[in-house]
Amino acid sequence: MRVIDYFESDKKEHWLNRIKSGDWRAAGFLYELLSKGAFFDAVGERSRVLLLTDGVELISFCTYAEKDEIPSTELSPWMGFVYTFPKYRGHHYMGILMEEIERLAMKDGVSEVYISTDHIGLYEKYGCVFRTEMNDRNGVPCRIYAKKIPTDALLTEPEDTEWPFEYTDHDRRIARAIVYDDAGYFYFVRAERNDDFGKATLIETPGGGIEPGEDPESAVRRELKEELGAEVEVVRKIGVVSDHYNLIHRHNLNHYFLCKVLSFGDRNLTQDEIEDFHLSTLRLTYEEAIAEYEKRRESRIGRLIANRELPVLKKARTFL
Repeated sequence: MRVIDYFESDKKEHWLNRIKSGDWRAAGFLYELLSKGAFFDAVGERSRVLLLTDGVELISFCTYAEKDEIPSTELSPWMGFVYTFPKYRGHHYMGILMEEIERLAMKDGVSEVYISTDHIGLYEKYGCVFRTEMNDRNGVPCRIYAKKIPTDALLTEPEDTEWPFEYTDHDRRIARAIVYDDAGYFYFVRAERNDDFGKATLIETPGGGIEPGEDPESAVRRELKEELGAEVEVVRKIGVVSDHYNLIHRHNLNHYFLCKVLSFGDRNLTQDEIEDFHLSTLRLTYEEAIAEYEKRRESRIGRLIANRELPVLKKARTFL
């Protein structure tokens, strides 16, 4: 599954037809705006159409727009035309689009994103708060929700300068943690790999992919239990790092948390983690961790990881 921008796709006609097939009048209206070239005039020149896709299948879509159906308001930007196809409902896939909206809003430096709807109890599940009621262009009352955007949450967006960029064909949502204990030590994983990225010994924060329907905090608790055998207290969210692995055409959206160890038990590693990555645990002081990341810059993948994680480790220390 990946989120793509309709206007950056080379399959616009395909996606346009999929939008048209939605059983909702607003989907037809969005199709009309796009097919007639009237989209930007209607909602603003910097607006986007975001598509959650799985191969050639369209799962869900929405807009990130300067304007919405509410006239004469200074509120902006808006998440609009939110739609999930029936067979994909019930899996919280809209949350993936919401995360992309948050990432874009963070880059734009806005503090809130707004949604107009007649639904009650839907957007609240994604952290949105009811603000007021306004009339749309037809005079119909709409409920206005706001999604708070922490403007400092996008910590960094490092580029992959190790391999040339060709294209991105998938996204990976990842939950990671800076883990510490009462004695002042930090916990990482050691990976020894020999694959398309080359032969390398690495240091990395523990964590892994967020499963469909899973929120980032639940995912990080699960991953720390599996990789470290650790039960933790999630102290706070540190922020988000957006980076790319050009070699495998992947975009990573990494959610980082600061977590305190409560206890250790058995790990539950996958076969790949045991046989391919030889995953082990590192217990280091802050200074030792910094030095280890710098040492592992000897490999291309090591440089990518250090560029992503050192800013997070340094940020985490300011909270301790």
